[in-house]
Amino acid sequence: MTMESRDYQWTPRDKWLYTLSMVPFLVVFVGAIILLGRYSPWLSILLVFFYLLTNVFQAGCCIGCPYRGKYCPALFGVYLGNFLSGILYPNREFDQNFFDKNAAAGEIMVLVIVFFPVYWVVKTSWWLLPVYTLLIAAHLVLFMPTQCEKCSYKETCPGGIAWRSCAIWLQERGEKYIPLEDDTKVDQIEY
Repeated sequence: MTMESRDYQWTPRDKWLYTLSMVPFLVVFVGAIILLGRYSPWLSILLVFFYLLTNVFQAGCCIGCPYRGKYCPALFGVYLGNFLSGILYPNREFDQNFFDKNAAAGEIMVLVIVFFPVYWVVKTSWWLLPVYTLLIAAHLVLFMPTQCEKCSYKETCPGGIAWRSCAIWLQERGEKYIPLEDDTKVDQIEY
């Protein structure tokens, strides 16, 4: 894995699709903060702290990235490491070992952020868990094919690697995967 990659130029359509994919995430994240706050404000503060800590790990991954300091859908699009990276690491060069450590920590923190509120979600009402899960799934389904597919970082980014694995798995199962950046006529695709 290297940082050598062509720099994809994000289009207004890409950014619109990114914004659309953020709606389920924002509903889940803000909803979780509100729900946790009903039990204790400290739980809400802890969730926000986890989010901020994940931004720090993401910033370590952004060193050497062509999107550093610009529009970047990194780490499922919900983290600001690309801007924070220039502040925390203004003169640091890309180092694969440093990247790998930050990527692993960032992945773990994403899981912590997802699973931390689950106990209180279920405690509030069992039917909120499927809603919570479906909103997270909706975010991933909207985000990964529209952003990870095009990103110049997809050969190195764990999310890009995961998306490529999912796309290959879908193709192997005979699914009719249509790349969203392909504006060819739909009638040219075999069903």
